[in-house]
Amino acid sequence: MSRKASDNKYLHKDFHLSMNLLLDYIYTNFGKENLIRYLQQFTIAYHQPLRESLKGGNIKVLTDYFSDLYEKEEWPIRIRQEEDYLEIEQDGCPGIYYIKSLGKVPTTFYSETYRTVYSTLCDGTPFEYTLLFFDEETGACKQIFTKRKEH
Repeated sequence: MSRKASDNKYLHKDFHLSMNLLLDYIYTNFGKENLIRYLQQFTIAYHQPLRESLKGGNIKVLTDYFSDLYEKEEWPIRIRQEEDYLEIEQDGCPGIYYIKSLGKVPTTFYSETYRTVYSTLCDGTPFEYTLLFFDEETGACKQIFTKRKEH
């Protein structure tokens, strides 16, 4: 029998736990500013292909990304997309849920894994990001991506 890694079901729940530990360490030892700086650097490196795709101005790139991500997470979200607008609502965050299921506590400023990551993702693209609300207990949130107005 021959198997490849791609034959396995996508799971990265422990990524949430390890990222939480890392962010907690950075925040505790170096402060919020450095936590944000780390998330910006992470986003630029990890999401470079997605950022390049976004530069073309097609919001469907974001819709496809989030649909695929949350399908793999097996986590329900509500997506509303229009030509220049994408709204994502969720009743909780899979990362927060997993961290808490292990009896751990999500790091202070966990919301920055949304706000900073997706704002940074949009830098240098025709899009801007707004985190309208974020419940620190559950990760329930509403996120908006809009196409920037040309001046």
